[in-house]
Amino acid sequence: MTADIRDQAALWMARARDPRFSDWDGLTDWLEADPAHNLAYEAAFAGHDLAGGLDTPSPVTASVAAPRRMKWVIGGGAGAVAAAAALVALVTPFSAGPASMVAETRPGELRMIALADGTRIALNGGSRLVFDRANGRTARLERGEAMFSVVHDENRPFTVDVGGQRLVDIGTRFDVVRSARASEVSVAEGAVLYDPEGAAVRLGAGRVLRKKDASSLVEVADVDPATVGTWRTGHLVYRGATLMRVADDIGRLTGQPMDVAPDLAGRAFTGVIVVPGTDRRQFFDRLGKVLDIDIASRPQGYYLKARAGR
Repeated sequence: MTADIRDQAALWMARARDPRFSDWDGLTDWLEADPAHNLAYEAAFAGHDLAGGLDTPSPVTASVAAPRRMKWVIGGGAGAVAAAAALVALVTPFSAGPASMVAETRPGELRMIALADGTRIALNGGSRLVFDRANGRTARLERGEAMFSVVHDENRPFTVDVGGQRLVDIGTRFDVVRSARASEVSVAEGAVLYDPEGAAVRLGAGRVLRKKDASSLVEVADVDPATVGTWRTGHLVYRGATLMRVADDIGRLTGQPMDVAPDLAGRAFTGVIVVPGTDRRQFFDRLGKVLDIDIASRPQGYYLKARAGR
């Protein structure tokens, strides 16, 4: 590892600690460019004690640590292009059905998918993404979360099915979340069209759409485009999110199931949480201070509950 890489990592770390930092895509691109960058970035964080800011919860509180590494699921290799239709050769095998190819991650595992047309998809932990074998520009997110950086083609628009509805890209970078209860789409750049044959909601950059399965209503609100997809570097950014949502997001990234007491599930949280790639015991110990709750360890995962005496 060269001194130049260490200096770059230290600079990125200092910038990412600034609450005004917004160049998450630039940081992600730098981390992905060379495995040594990831190691240097982790070492930069390991060399600094940033835990002091967690002792007293505030409206915006950050738990800062190194990002999770991403593994490439689909990479170069011309020999297998024909077998994978529009997808590039497989580095990690897909499971395949007669008409589909499946990319799946375990909880806590992040992967990157590169398509032959230049489109990139970051897949969060505990996610399942199904591709149409006959058309590599058609995918279905069955669960979890994926960040799409789509190379637009007017003649072959990229489409994503989520929760029984279809998204059509219009030159786009967007994030999709599919839980057991709802779907969410956030746009960082360009635009997407949600349910083109029905509601036909156009979402531009800085807009988020939420749709609960139990309701026919579609909610659209504003979101900071710079915060869309920042989970790729372990940064979770919230403005009035419920603790249930926070728990779901942390569970995906860490692979640790997190249940929430019913009386806390709807409590709102605004702030930034950075999930470490390693040494998570200390992270969970201090997360309760950030959220102003108690977190009980279980044989499998954690339970979020109100602080004793409150």
